[in-house]
Amino acid sequence: MRLMQRRWLGALAVLLTLGLVLTAAVVLVLALRSNGGPGAVWQAWQERHPTEMVRHARRRLEGHPNLEAVALPVLARIEAHYIREPALPLRDLGKGVRPLGLTPQDYDTAGRPLPSLPAATLPARQARRVLLSTESLAEALRDARAGEVLELAPGTYRLRSRLDTGQAGQPGAPITLRAAQPGSVTLEVDTVQAVVAAQPYWVFENLVWRGVCASDDRCEHALHVVGGAVGVVLRNNRFEDFNAAIKVNGENGLWPDAGLLQFNTFSNQRARRTDKPVTPIDLVGASHWQVLDNHIERFIKLGGNGISFGVFLKGGGEGGRIERNLVVCTPEAVAQRGQRVGISLGGGGTDVGSCRRQPCDAEHVGGVVANNVVAHCNDSGIDVFRSPGASVAHNTLVNTLGVMVREAPAQARLQANVVEGRLQQRRGARLESLENLETGRLAALMAQPDALDLRWQEMPALASRPEGVTTDFCARPRATASPPGATQAARCEAP
Repeated sequence: MRLMQRRWLGALAVLLTLGLVLTAAVVLVLALRSNGGPGAVWQAWQERHPTEMVRHARRRLEGHPNLEAVALPVLARIEAHYIREPALPLRDLGKGVRPLGLTPQDYDTAGRPLPSLPAATLPARQARRVLLSTESLAEALRDARAGEVLELAPGTYRLRSRLDTGQAGQPGAPITLRAAQPGSVTLEVDTVQAVVAAQPYWVFENLVWRGVCASDDRCEHALHVVGGAVGVVLRNNRFEDFNAAIKVNGENGLWPDAGLLQFNTFSNQRARRTDKPVTPIDLVGASHWQVLDNHIERFIKLGGNGISFGVFLKGGGEGGRIERNLVVCTPEAVAQRGQRVGISLGGGGTDVGSCRRQPCDAEHVGGVVANNVVAHCNDSGIDVFRSPGASVAHNTLVNTLGVMVREAPAQARLQANVVEGRLQQRRGARLESLENLETGRLAALMAQPDALDLRWQEMPALASRPEGVTTDFCARPRATASPPGATQAARCEAP
């Protein structure tokens, strides 16, 4: 028996060694092709995480079935060594849809929507127009006036063609489309995009939006916010089975700035089989959006380049905030095909024709990524691509490759983050690191991080409060000195 065990262990060691040799060979070929010298090989080896090299190896093996049959199982074993599976069930940490809804929506003196809090009781009913059919919904979206509340009666509504807003709301009197009770209304979407909002000051809340298209290429967007749709609020909705459930971009020289996405849940039942972008929150060119308190998970792309993001801001906008969100790239099978990035300023870049600023040299300027929990991603938890003036503060990254700042003019100040992984800069990007806690294994520091129980086993050294980050993951005031990372609470409770 012992002899057999030794033989098996020896065989496994040989396989792992072959896998590492194969991976190294792929990196060598790539480096020599791109830069033509051994210095490039050493740089590539230093910069690349082993899982990145495994992905390179897989791509190089495509089209060689005999080599794939031998090498792919070995590469999978190597990858599994570095990427862990989540410990189920995962905690929701008080993010995403709240069962009793949210406190009333308000606006500041400049007309920008203000964040809300979970309600302690169901809000009192407002004067409203009750809608009983898809036809009445389409008509109401076209002709509703400022201050009107459109309330769908409980039930399921099938949308087979695009619906459009027709009139503008006002900061003190938005037009609202809602369900009276969260989850009581489901919109089944069997079209490329369900609702296009091109007018300012609309609120969409308490609805379930579910893609039911036969092909994943078809169910693109639940809500498409375009052009002059300033101050749009999307809150306490659930979005399921879309490629990019929320799409925001300019149109005819107008940009839908100063929107708010808060306490929404985004998820897909399975991987998306499409060549199209897979990013639940896809914001291009718009400025001063707030993406707060959302729960975003299971955004897997099996077609095209296989790269997906949980949320990105790109396209030449500025001043966006991605704060207090829970992002879980996938709650199971973390090492499956594709590359999944949690949060990004810059995404994969923007076509010149879609970019707000010309030349299109900066993807997002002055963005803030703060107080987020990002977990179980087989690529970077937070990514800053060609985005200067970024602040990345008090985030907690579990089982990801860490934080990546890449390609000039990217510049980021990283402060008081807890990072299971590495802080990296590439291709002329600049990274400033202050009071971050980097570790190879969070389980030694926290209760059960793989299940998102992020309570400290022993309190670490306190970090000073970064400029502009005044609250924590639970929207509580942050002291002048506090532990690094997003939260030390088991979850965020309603007030």
